[in-house]
Amino acid sequence: MKRIGAFRHYWPEALLILAIVLPWLSLLVLGMVWLWQSDHFWRWALGAFILGLLTWPLSWFVRRRANAEARLALGEVAQPLADWHVRERDAWSDVLAIADATAPFSLLDVAPLLASAQATVEAVARHFHPQAQDAWAQFSLPEVLLLAERVSRDVRREALTQIPGVRALRLSHLIWIHRQHERYGALAWTGWHASSVLWRAVRAVLNPVRAAGQEASGALVDKAVTVLSYRVRAFATRLLVLEIGRAAIELYSGRLKLSDAELRAARARDLAAVEGPIAPVRIVLIGQVSAGKSSLVNALAQESRSAVGPVPTTARVAEYLLEAEGQPAVSVVDMPGLCDRLEPDVLSQVERADLILWVASAVQPARGPDRKILDALRAWAAAHPARRPPPILLALTHVDELRPAAEWAPPYDIAVPATSKARAMRDAVEAVARTLDLSIDSIVPIAMPPDGKPYNLDALWARLALELEEAKLVQLDRLRHGQQTMSLRELASQLGQAGRFILKGVVTRPPTA
Repeated sequence: MKRIGAFRHYWPEALLILAIVLPWLSLLVLGMVWLWQSDHFWRWALGAFILGLLTWPLSWFVRRRANAEARLALGEVAQPLADWHVRERDAWSDVLAIADATAPFSLLDVAPLLASAQATVEAVARHFHPQAQDAWAQFSLPEVLLLAERVSRDVRREALTQIPGVRALRLSHLIWIHRQHERYGALAWTGWHASSVLWRAVRAVLNPVRAAGQEASGALVDKAVTVLSYRVRAFATRLLVLEIGRAAIELYSGRLKLSDAELRAARARDLAAVEGPIAPVRIVLIGQVSAGKSSLVNALAQESRSAVGPVPTTARVAEYLLEAEGQPAVSVVDMPGLCDRLEPDVLSQVERADLILWVASAVQPARGPDRKILDALRAWAAAHPARRPPPILLALTHVDELRPAAEWAPPYDIAVPATSKARAMRDAVEAVARTLDLSIDSIVPIAMPPDGKPYNLDALWARLALELEEAKLVQLDRLRHGQQTMSLRELASQLGQAGRFILKGVVTRPPTA
């Protein structure tokens, strides 16, 4: 009775729809009748059949071009984030492979969409947690809540931009649509399907030939619609897989351990441990005894920050804030001279380093300690693939003492050496690069003669400036991983808050009758 009442209520709308649709439907029927009566039906059927055959190669071409255009249109989206390290980029390669292999989703069937999303999440989870039995579950509640917060914020921004009238759309509207679908959706679909089957059966009885032609035409039209919608579906499918993969990488890589506010607080705590003003990037100086680390610190600071002399002067870890005019402010950690093994204090400083500046003397023939400690640091980095390793630069000091020792008339062009001194400097750079397995571009020859002006410090500052962005990414990654485990103080605070909440509930609970 309710449905009959609803029909009586909406009969003007039903008549309006019929008034619009019936003229076009009658034109289709009358056209088919005219073709049959004028003996042109077979010509039309032959032409439709030939065009139908052409749809196969054309649809293949359209699909191939649509896939290529989807990749091109989403080129920026398909690029890995700049602050991702190797492990995250490898996971992103898996996501791209899934996006390339995923067929465009149907606009009506959500099952393939959910299956592809699940496959993408599981592939990323297995990449970061290969040994876990339930890799997909390797995240904490705060992490998934932070992910939901970010996704909700992004969806809100896109909705305000892309959906017309979204501010006027209320939850009550969606509830009404859902109720109408529950109430009339099944009946409408059944009625439409039954009427379609009945019409096709009646048409086949009245005129089998024409019915066969219309069936073929309908199949071709359906195929054309599918092909024409392929471009939109290919774009939407690839975008969906990429966005799901990106969110999964953020979740399983540990990048959601801290929110932006928590990350700023962690940076403040990390830098507050250092006496003096806060520095944005932490550079650790490592090198053999008397390699020139203290002299380099003084030269970079343009003032005396550390004792300089012919004997080893740095007996402990010393940290300085360098704010040279015209140069980026950095925090420099001057380490004691290297021994034959990786000392715990050196490793602890490397773990907190955003950039490592290795200092080596050009006139020191023994490179064994440098290579041994460098290999130990590389092994440490390989054993911690989730950590972004700090970049390594090398300052090659004492180049003014290379042969011929009496010659010193800077500047020198070691790229195209024209003098014996320049060739000696070039040979020293290449020898150190081979021995320590470093790139030539990461080595800067410098000199700090006691009675002369420092040489090539501008080039060293320029090389440091090029690595500052990478060093900042290392710093962010280091702070995130520094919050991987819960501290006892944090646990005690949480237990105290929970206890107060429970006690408050017990005290304020009304007495039972």
